[in-house]
Amino acid sequence: MGRNEEALPWLERSIAITPASGRPLMLLAAAYQDTGRTDQAKAALARALEIRPGSTANNIALPPKNASAAFLAARDKIKETLIAIGLPER
Repeated sequence: MGRNEEALPWLERSIAITPASGRPLMLLAAAYQDTGRTDQAKAALARALEIRPGSTANNIALPPKNASAAFLAARDKIKETLIAIGLPER
């Protein structure tokens, strides 16, 4: 939805509640990148990869079954952003 600045506090709260998940950190990394905070984005991605070693762009996404076209488009944008800041594709 392009509201990354608004998403940041919510993602930070999510990470505080479930720090071992890794997925919220990846979303935080994408939100930081989209707001021009590249250093913070790379740090968040590095933390996510510590929690979820072996993560790649192909294995972090939720299954597309029953997903809307809007969700799939947003998911693909996040995936591209994460690859741009260092998430391995495969």
